[in-house]
Amino acid sequence: MKRTLAISDIHGYADAFEILLKASKFNQYKDQLIMLGDYSGNGGKNHETFQIVHKHVESGAIALIGNHEQRLIDHHKKDDLHLHEWNSFLSQLHYWFENDCYLFVHAGVRPGISLEKQNVSDMISIRETFHHSCFTHFNKTIIFGHTPTYRLGARIGELWEKENKIGIDTGANHGHYLSLVDLTNRTQYKIHVKERTPIKIDF
Repeated sequence: MKRTLAISDIHGYADAFEILLKASKFNQYKDQLIMLGDYSGNGGKNHETFQIVHKHVESGAIALIGNHEQRLIDHHKKDDLHLHEWNSFLSQLHYWFENDCYLFVHAGVRPGISLEKQNVSDMISIRETFHHSCFTHFNKTIIFGHTPTYRLGARIGELWEKENKIGIDTGANHGHYLSLVDLTNRTQYKIHVKERTPIKIDF
C-alpha cells in the first residue's frame, strides 16, 4: 500500500532527515513524500539538506516553500555561501499541496478564505489565527509545520492534533526533535537532533 509521509522544518539537519527516511523504510517508488518547507536552519548542513530535497523532488516527492525559503527567494539572502545557488529551484516550488485526505502547507491558512484566494504570506507565517480556528469546510485534515508543537501545548517531541489539524514541527531548529510522519498508518518517526537513534511511535 502506498503511504503518505510528511516532514517539516528540517532546518539543516540533513543527517537526521536521512536517518528518519531509512527508519521508515521509505520507498520512492511506493510512497508519497511531502516536505513542508524550512529546509535551512540551525542544523548547519543547509546545502546538504537542499541536495536531499532536490533529489527526492526529482523522484516524485513534493516540496513546499517555507518562510526561510521565501526569504531566500525575495532577498537572495545568503545564510551560507551555497544557499543562493538554490533560488531557481526554490522558485519552482508550491505553497500548498492536497490529496484526497489532506491539505499540506508550511504554516497554515486563514479561516473564511478559499484555498485559491489564500495569501501566500499567511501560508508561510500564520500562527494563532490558524491554530485557534476550525476548518471543517475544507473536508480535509491540514498538515502543517512552522510553529513547534511544544509551543501549542504538546510535550516536546510529540505531534499536535486538534480540530482537523496536525502540527508536525517537533522543534528541530530549537534543539529538540525532527519528525517524519506516516499519515497512512498514523506512525511518527522522530529523532533528537543530538542523537543517532530514531524512535517509532503511534499517534
